[in-house]
Amino acid sequence: MPLTLSLVDGWRHLLDLCKVHSAESVIMLVGESSHPDHVAAAKMALTMIGAPTAMLQLGEARRPRNDGQLIALGPTALAGNRAAIAAMKEADIIVDLFGMYRGAEQREIQAAGTRVILVKEPPETFLRLLPTAGDKRRVEAAQRRLQSAKTMRVTSKAGTDLRVELGEFPCLTQYGFTDEPGRWDHCPSTFVAIWPNELSSQGTVVLAPGDIILPFKSYVRTPIKLTIRDGFIREIDGDFDAHYLREYMAGFKDPEGYAVAHLGWGLGRRALWTALGLQDKVQTNGMDARSFYGNFMFSTGQNADIGGKRHTACHLDIPMQGCSVFVDGDAMVIDGDVVAEDQKVLE
Repeated sequence: MPLTLSLVDGWRHLLDLCKVHSAESVIMLVGESSHPDHVAAAKMALTMIGAPTAMLQLGEARRPRNDGQLIALGPTALAGNRAAIAAMKEADIIVDLFGMYRGAEQREIQAAGTRVILVKEPPETFLRLLPTAGDKRRVEAAQRRLQSAKTMRVTSKAGTDLRVELGEFPCLTQYGFTDEPGRWDHCPSTFVAIWPNELSSQGTVVLAPGDIILPFKSYVRTPIKLTIRDGFIREIDGDFDAHYLREYMAGFKDPEGYAVAHLGWGLGRRALWTALGLQDKVQTNGMDARSFYGNFMFSTGQNADIGGKRHTACHLDIPMQGCSVFVDGDAMVIDGDVVAEDQKVLE
């Protein structure tokens, strides 16, 4: 089938960017939710490279939320499974086709130098958004701006005016491949983000129709006004969408879920704002939404993964249209368009 052949070529492209070669050891992490076409194509591509590959299959853990609902955490046996952890620490790269929970076990694996590449999007999205070396160049240019910055301000014609201080926490970069020891990345993705200093976020965020709320995987239809003081959402005002968001977040019964988390912008020129409306919600992880060019990503929840103290299951990623993002007063994005010269698409 043409799709299968193109998918194998796509995997060869990704693995080449990840610098996988015949002398490296590879573990493919799979589970019941792994897309069978990805499993077959990745295996074939690794065979063509000649890299020794082992397949590790784990079940999916679910943790009860405060209201009794279950939250999927990823591979069941990873927590406390020293044999699985030891095997992954010995691998040069893990091809994750399931979604390893990004907790202490994964940090331990990465600390051993193991690279991790996660692929969760369906094959059609994977092929359309295959990463390039140029994606890395532009994302790392944005990272250099953010990592040395002291302030970020975000505004929009819809009414957003958010100010935060920076410097306590590192950047999150995703350019779709992992080419350095210990690096985790998610293919496809193209964005940069950073967590604000604790309690520093102040202002208003207005979610306008067309903005996207993940994990709902849906577009905002009625405006939502978020009032933010001292690092936390204090008020959620608006009509139906605001009511739904209030009820959803309240269901966790966890004040830390209202904290402002990572903030950043999308740099993926091939990613489509419209894609989410055409995709199966179960199959997509929303990477078009997270990556589309010039979006502002507002998020809430935990920061423990990057050295903070907040652990909460209540996490929202909200890619927004039409925002302007300023870092130390310098414009990165204006009205939803990337204007920083070192981050524009040139190729």
